[in-house]
This record gives sequence, structure tokens and C-alpha cells, in this order.
Amino acid sequence: MKQTPFQLRVINCAVATLGLGFSGFSSAAGFALNEQNASGAGVAYAGTAAIGEDASAAWFNPASMSRLKQRQMVLGAHYIDLNGEVKDEGSTAAPGRPLGNSAGEFGDEGYIPNFHLVIPFNDRINFGLSVTTPFGLKTDFQPDWYGRFQGVTSDIKSVNINPSASYKVNELWSVGAGVSAQKLDAKLSSQINYAPFGGTEGLSTIAGDGWGYGFNLGVMGQVTPSTRVGVAYRSAIEQHLEGNVTFDNRPAAGPAATLFANSELTSKIRLPASFAISSVTELTPKWQLLTDATWTEWSTIQELDFLRQNAPAGAATLTVQDYEWKNSWRFAVGGIYKYSDTINLKTGIAYDITPVPDERRKVRLPDENRITLAVGSQYQFDKATTFDLAFQYVMPDKARIDSTEGNPAAGQQTRVLGRAEADAFILSGQMSYKF
Repeated sequence: MKQTPFQLRVINCAVATLGLGFSGFSSAAGFALNEQNASGAGVAYAGTAAIGEDASAAWFNPASMSRLKQRQMVLGAHYIDLNGEVKDEGSTAAPGRPLGNSAGEFGDEGYIPNFHLVIPFNDRINFGLSVTTPFGLKTDFQPDWYGRFQGVTSDIKSVNINPSASYKVNELWSVGAGVSAQKLDAKLSSQINYAPFGGTEGLSTIAGDGWGYGFNLGVMGQVTPSTRVGVAYRSAIEQHLEGNVTFDNRPAAGPAATLFANSELTSKIRLPASFAISSVTELTPKWQLLTDATWTEWSTIQELDFLRQNAPAGAATLTVQDYEWKNSWRFAVGGIYKYSDTINLKTGIAYDITPVPDERRKVRLPDENRITLAVGSQYQFDKATTFDLAFQYVMPDKARIDSTEGNPAAGQQTRVLGRAEADAFILSGQMSYKF
């Protein structure tokens, strides 16, 4: 099918979205991100696998694209403001290490872009393309804080390119499928103590990136005259990362120069699969009720192991990080009120269950169960253009941390004992355009 100049501009826009990246707070449990559109943000992402409201259906459930009869493009963006602190409750330093600054603030601001495109091929088949950021995290502590030997900066960014297609089986049921190419970038830093080698402190930084590939499947059906149900599955994606480890301010000579030598590294991480079931019920001509239950296979995150490559003989091995995460659920319910022919009002609430066991909680990701409250509005500007605006307030439970780092045999362990408190504000907006 020959592409029009407008379609070429749309595709170029999608490619440009790749360069925007992500930096900010993980809005869902673990380091997953729900913010893949703004039209779903107003209902706390309830009903996403069944609603088929706009071109973002291509991401949430490709089967729900069958509800769209015209070509449509969605451009969305999200602003996240995180405020967080790990309050000290008796942390202790290893001999020869000062405890450091008692302040444990890790708040930050972030932006998440997304792009979606749906093009009907005929009455039964639609094609879609989504460019999203499904995983992301950033916690950024001061380099002199009391937990600096366990973590200073943790920055994870992702970009996912997901072409898909839907097929309308009959007037009641549709199916869909897609494939994903996903780029992951990770940067982890912490302080290193050089005192036993005649030095002071320095910053250790691990940075790497890689591509992984997966698929997604979906089914949507009208189970009663008033209720529609959608089921969506997204596969796990295994990422093979390549990068390097660097040590700042290390001694220039002696054993420490070899022990803490810079080198290349590799690592492997399996990002989780997910399964969602959603419903949309027409309660009255003006009211819709939306529900969602999403399972995420976070048990794929058991440990994080970085392997040195081309390092000199005698270089220190990099510490294996034990996580032992467990699978988790997210539940959401929302409502849409048709205020007028051009305005819809939205609200929703969600509850995320953390995958992080209490005994494995780290300063890099002090994750806990969380509640999200959401409100939003949708305005149909004209027959082709619709705008969405939404606000979410995320309230994680207080997260207790009891984590040790260092060599116990050498008496070099540092213990972080504290309680993390945080909240986040998310402002989302998008434009949907039919052409």
C-alpha cells in the first residue's frame, strides 16, 4: 500500500519519539510503567484491554484495535514528580567508613512520551504501531548519604517498538497479535571505599544497554449486550546487556589500581511477562464501568550479575545482587461519565502489590504496595481531533529497609536500616487525530 506524505510524517514522528527516552519514577510496582497513553490515565488504567478507545489500543490489546474504523494517530506525554526519602532508623557504618549525611532524599522529575498509530486495512483487519516506554526507574541520592555504598544513582530507561495487527472474527469477537523490539539502558552507581588501600572514596558506575525481542497476543469479545471483555498477554523479553564499569578517584598505583580497574562487562536480565483481563460495562447511556486485573511475572528478577570482560588479572569481581522478586498483581476500577456530546469525565483507583520481599528490599528500589487515585477529562475538539488530560496521585506504603553491604569476613559491612516514604504526582496529556 503506497504511503501518503502525511503517513510518512507520522512514521517519522514515531522514530523521533525513540530519541526522547525516559527518566523518572516507576509508577507501577517493580520498575514497570503504566503510562502508555493519557486516555487511560484518568481511570487509573482500568479497562485498558477492552475499551479500544483510540489508537493506543494497539499497545494494550491489539484485538481491541478492531473497534477503530478510521486511521488514527495518538501522541502522548507524561510528567512525573517524585518526592521520596529513606529516613535513618539506626544505620551503622563499617570500621574506617564515616556514616555520612543523614539525608536520604531520592526525589526526581521525569517525562514519558508515547506514540500510537492504527491504520485499517479492510473491514476485518487493522494494523497498528506503538512506540512506548514500558520499563523505567530513577532514584538519585546525594553521593555522601549514609547508604551511598549500596546505591547512589539507579537509572533504567526503555524504548519498545511494537507493530501489531487485529482480525475481526465476527461482530462479537476479535483477535490480535504483535511483536516487540525493545531497547534497554541501565546505569547503576555507588560509592567505593578505598581506605584499606590508602585512598578515600570514589564512585563506581556500571552502565550497559542492549536489545531484546518478544510478542503480545490479545482477544476481545462482547459477552453481553452491555459488557465487553478483553484479555491481553505480553511475553517476557530477555535482555543481553553490554557496557562497562568505571571507578573514579581510585589510587593510581598499587593493588587498588588493579583491583578496581575499569573494564567492559556483560549482563543478562529477563524482563517479565504480563497477563491482563479487563472489562467495560455500559451501565447507562451516560455511565461506563471499567475494571482490570493484571498479573506480572516479576519472579524473572532473581539476581543481577555483572561479568567483567577484558579485565586485567587480579581485578575484583562485581558483586552479585540478590533480589528474589515474586509475581504480583495490580487491580483497578474506573468510571467514565458522558457529560456532553464533546466532554467525558473520568475517575479511577488502582492497587499495586509489590513484587519485592521485605527482606530483599534495596535502597535502589524501595518498592512497596501502592494506591493510585486518578481523575481525567476528554474533550472532542472536532470530528478528527480529541484531547485527553489526566492527573494521578501515587501513594506507596512506607517501605522498611534492612540491607547490608560489604565483606563480613573482613569486618567491612555497612548496614542501612531505615524507612522509605514517597509519593508521586503524574500529569498526562495526549492528542488523538483521525485522518
